[in-house]
Amino acid sequence: MLRRPHRRGLADRLVSAGAALVLAATGLAATGTGAQAAQTGTGTGATAGDKIRPELTRQLQGKSEGDFWIHFRDRADLGRAAADKDWVKRGAAVAAALKKTAAESQARIRAELDSSGTKYQAFWATNAIKVSGGSLTMAQNLAAHAEVDGLYAPTEYKLPEVTEGTDEKSVNALEWGIANINADDVWSQYGVKGAGITVASIDSGVQFDHPALVNSYRGNNGDGTFDHDYNWFDAAGDCATAPCDSDGHGTHTMGTMAGSDGANQIGVAPGVRWIAANGCCPTDAALISSGQWMLEPTDLDGQNPDASKRPNIINNSWGTTLPSTEPFMEDVTDAWTASGIFGTWSNGNNGPACQTSGSPGSLSSNYSAGAYDVNNNIASFSSRGTGQNGEIKPNLSAPGVNVRSSVPGNSYASYSGTSMAAPHLAGAVALLWSAAPTLVGDVAATRALLDNTAVDKADTQ
Repeated sequence: MLRRPHRRGLADRLVSAGAALVLAATGLAATGTGAQAAQTGTGTGATAGDKIRPELTRQLQGKSEGDFWIHFRDRADLGRAAADKDWVKRGAAVAAALKKTAAESQARIRAELDSSGTKYQAFWATNAIKVSGGSLTMAQNLAAHAEVDGLYAPTEYKLPEVTEGTDEKSVNALEWGIANINADDVWSQYGVKGAGITVASIDSGVQFDHPALVNSYRGNNGDGTFDHDYNWFDAAGDCATAPCDSDGHGTHTMGTMAGSDGANQIGVAPGVRWIAANGCCPTDAALISSGQWMLEPTDLDGQNPDASKRPNIINNSWGTTLPSTEPFMEDVTDAWTASGIFGTWSNGNNGPACQTSGSPGSLSSNYSAGAYDVNNNIASFSSRGTGQNGEIKPNLSAPGVNVRSSVPGNSYASYSGTSMAAPHLAGAVALLWSAAPTLVGDVAATRALLDNTAVDKADTQ
């Protein structure tokens, strides 16, 4: 039972994955368009000084140099691409439109940066450039360009702090969260465990050969060999040749989505295939690089991009401690939606006060999860309150207290946090899309289905 905030704000709504699948099978919810509206810039008419955000000015004042982001005014019109029902063509069209817009609008400034010998990293999933070691004078000069709509200081993202929990009682090796959201009923009643769906994780990485995860890893050739091309992005520079996990967080969250070793049924959708990036969270650029890679995965050398190999669902158990208004990751996730990718987010562990929802999950463009326990009580740590766009967050709550899953070293552990809740949501979407393929890529209809099959349950926190 995934729980969703009631419109009154602090009550919660329960949604059954089984009920969602029933509605999907009868065709009652497959009505959304999934189209991504064209975006418009906000920088027209702004002065150069207005374009430099105050936090960046403070950062650069009194310093010889610092890093900063340049955000460009032009946005790709992704509406036509998003309306394409062909998965391969849709993904390629979205990537092509984004690349074309970025190349055209960034050309002049890139030439200037090249001529001055300035180090920078250019992106197309968000129309942006990150400058390394720029001065305040440089920022002021760049802000004077009409094609620029804003300059921003880097944003710090992090994996939410989780706490070690205790193992809840399991029945027939089935973890409580799986039974709570009725995933096992979907397995038995529909014969669906996620086949045909690829889930992805932007996290600390994954131990790909963990007994609970190795069989569902997309890079597993099934003959004892592995092919990591298109299945692993080493954004952190920790392990270039194969997936690894420097923290343990990512292996745990992936286990909740896809894990099973026969004796341990820890994954909501053990029939899926998974891929991963370790983008969280050395830098904001590593996260954005990971999000861009997901739109058009490449081989291990970063070559030969192929949008057909993008995942269907991406779990993001990370964020800021407070809402952020920076546009870069929002651009990326809007591109995911246009490409037919469903992103799930943790809402943060800074509760119980209101106004504690963390970005990017706190954005209305993203679908975030809070956490509850085995007794369906919202966890006190679960962040809540309005996000940047005035929408009450989280969208749903899911099992997030004493969640047992895989950890590096071929072991298992119980953790608590909204990081544990978001992959329950991702797994539920994977089951839904596996059972009702006509919904694959229809993010709007899937959100509506999750919302509208919910049952209200009051919570006075």
